[in-house]
Amino acid sequence: MTKLMYFAQLADALGKTSEQVTLPASAGNVKALIDWLGRRDEAYGKALANGKELTVMVNRAPATLETAIGDGDEVAFIPERVK
Repeated sequence: MTKLMYFAQLADALGKTSEQVTLPASAGNVKALIDWLGRRDEAYGKALANGKELTVMVNRAPATLETAIGDGDEVAFIPERVK
């Protein structure tokens, strides 16, 4: 399982701070994970907005949309501050 964590207004929008998910084979990187979450639930699609204005960390290291993810990883979605 992969642990997903949501912070600040993102946690508020989704109604949770974290969850454990089993990733489909198609969700092998951060972008694919965001796409899958958006297809799974419209609220995720709106909240994650294809990675725009988000800092994503994979296993506590900065990540890009192309960063690989897999079973046992920890993915954190942190909204950037509104200026």
